[in-house]
Amino acid sequence: MSKKKKKIVNPMRFALGITVSALLIVVIVLLTAFLAGCFRSEAKPAVSEPTASAEPTPVLTSAPTPTPEPTWEDAHLAEIEHYVRAYGNCADEDAVQSRMKTMVVDPAQKMVAFTFDDGPRTGITDQVLDIVEENGIRVTFFVKGDNIASHEEELMRMLSLGCEIGNHTWMHTNIEELSAEEMREEIGKVNDALRDRFGYTCRLFRPPYIKYGEKGDATRTALVALMEEWDMAVINHTRSTHDTHSDYTADMIYERGVLETDELGKGLSGSIILCHDKQQKTVDAFRRIVPELLSRGYQFVTVSELLHYSEDGFHAGWIYSSAN
Repeated sequence: MSKKKKKIVNPMRFALGITVSALLIVVIVLLTAFLAGCFRSEAKPAVSEPTASAEPTPVLTSAPTPTPEPTWEDAHLAEIEHYVRAYGNCADEDAVQSRMKTMVVDPAQKMVAFTFDDGPRTGITDQVLDIVEENGIRVTFFVKGDNIASHEEELMRMLSLGCEIGNHTWMHTNIEELSAEEMREEIGKVNDALRDRFGYTCRLFRPPYIKYGEKGDATRTALVALMEEWDMAVINHTRSTHDTHSDYTADMIYERGVLETDELGKGLSGSIILCHDKQQKTVDAFRRIVPELLSRGYQFVTVSELLHYSEDGFHAGWIYSSAN
């Protein structure tokens, strides 16, 4: 029996084959990895479907609060403060604010408006102003125009104390004796002088002798038209203290000034009281009147304050004898 011849493997060829095979495997692995990476880079990322959400809740904001229009009281106090600063003797800001606190009116409390005609007069008006300042009150002065230039100090002090200045014609003229044009000049000169010297707007007119024509006649018609044009009112009075009567003493003036009800049945609250800053007896009576009425709960206010806080209010062209 013949024996098969055993095949002999060449080691060199075997090693070379192993090497080529290994290299081929490596190439295949790298190629596979490369192709897989390209596939991943080209594939689109999965996009999740949008989730339905509720409508956004609107944020509720309140409507802007409108800036309120300045009231008459705001403008009035601002005007007083201007004159307190311009002409007052306040040492500092605390003193200014302390004085301004005395200018506030309580509409719910009783009030009365004392008025002084024909001034200013040296030695008399300044005493009235002393009483005003000492007691923290206010009054109204109806001044003659021809007194303005020679009494500027008193007028500045009036304004610094919150008092009101009214028009009493230039020469204390009976307007019933004037034409409409003469009336315009006689009253207008006072307004102009107060405005030019102090920047003050006069809002009240008191006719000398309380004469302003009968209802419907030419004098009253012309006066009312003038007052409407200049945003002014005519001021009569509720009660006179009769301080110009020669037989009236300080005691008698005092008694009339504090009467709760006068001989015509008119009460004191809401009244416009007529005085004159001309004689010492008026000063002496007023010095007693003020503490007495303050003790009864009265506020001493200007005529404009009395009218503006009244039920009817202030109206240009009206003729007033009281608040009601």
